[in-house]
Parts: sequence; structure tokens; C-alpha cells
Amino acid sequence: MFGFLKKAVSGFVEKLSGKEKEKAEEPKHKQEEKIEAKRGSIEEEIFREAEKEVLKTETPAKLQAVFEHKPESKPEPMKEQPKRAAVEEKFEPQLEPELPQPKKEVERKPVFEVKEEKKELAPKVGFFKKITGFITGGITIGEGEVQPLLEDLRISLLESDVSLDTTEFLVEDLKKRLVGKQIARGSVNDAVKNEVKSALLDLFQTKGDFISEALKKEKPVKILFLGPNGAGKTTTIAKFAFLLKERGLKSVIAASDTFRAAAIEQAALHGERLGIEVIKHKYGADPSAVAFDAIAHAKAQKLDFVLIDTAGRQETNVNLLKEMDKINRVIKPDFKIFVGESIAGHALIDQAKKFNETVGLDGLVLTKVDADAKGGTAFSIAHDLNVPILYIGAGQEYADLKPFDREWLVQNITG
Repeated sequence: MFGFLKKAVSGFVEKLSGKEKEKAEEPKHKQEEKIEAKRGSIEEEIFREAEKEVLKTETPAKLQAVFEHKPESKPEPMKEQPKRAAVEEKFEPQLEPELPQPKKEVERKPVFEVKEEKKELAPKVGFFKKITGFITGGITIGEGEVQPLLEDLRISLLESDVSLDTTEFLVEDLKKRLVGKQIARGSVNDAVKNEVKSALLDLFQTKGDFISEALKKEKPVKILFLGPNGAGKTTTIAKFAFLLKERGLKSVIAASDTFRAAAIEQAALHGERLGIEVIKHKYGADPSAVAFDAIAHAKAQKLDFVLIDTAGRQETNVNLLKEMDKINRVIKPDFKIFVGESIAGHALIDQAKKFNETVGLDGLVLTKVDADAKGGTAFSIAHDLNVPILYIGAGQEYADLKPFDREWLVQNITG
């Protein structure tokens, strides 16, 4: 379950913390030798960095010579002196050169004080932070280290049925969370994994118990179940009725799927097994009329919930969507819940968006989660639709409808 997305996330975490693991596997004496060698080169590195800064200004040739540890000018090699007569013919007599005067002590200032203009060393802050982190035993995650891994993660998320918009959001969010983060040496893996968990958790809305919230409405609470063909609406309704019964609440099922063959018989069979009344008409009857009769029955019997089944329809069928809108206007349900297969991938996002545009959704149920090998659909739904996931179906038994728990989902992805 969720194998693709789990592999993508764990791969990202392992790659980012892989270098530290390699260091940890080295013998302790070798690590100490490397540390001593590194510390010995810190002063040289600082000197080189400072030298680059100073040389950026208009440095005199003498200062350049000091850095390079070279004399200002090399003396010419001794040449054979020409005869005096020849010299007198070619050259005018010259005054004897003055001897160089010794420089005053005040002119010999330290190398780092010759600059007249003060410059900020902001570009070098990263370098000194790395030195500080090395001495204190910490690690700073740099953008150069994380960017290639984020690109790999982007591709992996798309392959795991995470939508493009959600993928871009997650990658940018992780980049902000990780770049520049100070992490204690030895805890990179845990720190990165925690940031990934936080990014995934923040995609989901935090909702309380749905049934408790629903009971705040006037009874009977009317719930309209919608979705594409084969997503498992009728089975989900039966599971929800079982959940209500376990909590001591009474309900009635409206078999308003009057189109699909055996849909009415399927609802009636579930009702018989659960000991719940099922209101039904003949095939081809008006679905709104069946739902209306079920609501009247619930009022007369003082029931708590009316669970209304509907025919499956694809988001591309305009006429069936209009019919669904008609049911919505006639019944005026308290909640409209979309039922979709988690294994449908990107198609599920398009379906849910169209249903949401037509009638407006109050929540979702993801079915067949136990068969979802990729795992990205729930995250796409949460980010792209901004509609809460209420329940997940992970099996064929009535008790297999579970309230959605974002902590459980993210823990299954991150390990």
C-alpha cells in the first residue's frame, strides 16, 4: 500500500542524509584525523578568503607583492660594463641617484588596514557559517545540495499520482523548510524526515468527528452520496449505516439508483443484513421521488439519518450531471459526499472537481485504499479541492470504513 509514494519520500530523505551516514561508518580514529586536518586548514582558508576581498579593491603593487610573498622588483642580472669612452659618447652624464630613505614606521600598517573603503562581507557569510558549523558539530543544508534531490522528488511525486499543482507546492514548501536549516550532526535523517512529515500533514484540513458535527443539524440528517460508476457508493452507504448503528443511531437507506441493474437489490440485501429499512421504487423511477419518500419515512419514525444512494455518472456526461443537480435542489441535503476510488489517480481529481463545481461537495470518501499502490491521490484531493476527506475504505467488511486520519496516512508514507 502506498508503495510508490513511500519509496519517493524515503529515497529523498536517504539521499539528503547519505553523506553523513558514510562519515558515520568510518572508524573513529579516521574521523578524528579528518577533523584535525580540516581544522588545520581553516586558518589558510580564512586567509585566502580575506585575500580575495582585499584584492577586489585598488590594491597597490606593493600590497600585491606582500600577499604573494615576492619582492617588488627583481634586480637585473649583472652585465658587462661598456668602455668608458663608449658610454660617454652615447649617454649624457647623469646625477648620482639619491639613496632610498628608510620608510617611516607609521607607513607600515597591517595588510588588512590598507583599504580605505569598507565593504560588507555578506557573500562570505555562508563560508564562515560552514566553519562555525564544523567546529560546533552542526550541519547547514545548502540550496546546492538540496536542489538536485528536489528535482528527483518532483518526478517521483508525479509518478505516484500526486497532481502537478500539489507537486509544485510540496517541492517549494520543502525547499523553504530545508535550505539554511541548522541540524545537529548525527540527526540529519530524523530532521529531514520530520520536515517532510510536516509538509505533508499541512496539506490536510483538520476536522473533528463527522457524525458528531452532523448531529448538530435538524433530524433527520440528509446525506447525498455521489460519484462515478463503480466507485463503491452503495457499499460505502452500507458501511456508513453500520457505523451509525454501532453508535446507537438509526438510519434509513434511499435506493435512488434506479438506473443500474441490480442496484436496488444490492441496497435491499445490505439493509436486510444490517437490519435497516430500505426505501425503493421500480427501475426507471424518479430518483428524487425515492429520496423524498425516504425522508418522509425517517420523519415519521423519528430516525437520525437518511442515506441517499444515486446512480454512478461520469463527469463528462452533462445530462446526468444536470439530473444530479435536480436531486440536489429537490432534496436539499445537509451534506453532499463524493465517493471515489483512490486507485483512479489523476482521473479522480478531475471527477471530484466537476462534481464540486456542479453541486458543491462537503466531504469525500476514498475507497479501495488497501489496493492503492501509489498513494498520491489523497494529497492531491486535499490540496487541489480543499475539501476534507472524511472516511477511507480499506476492505470489504462493514467495519472497514474508517474515519480519515492524516497522521496515519503520513506515517504510512514516511515510515
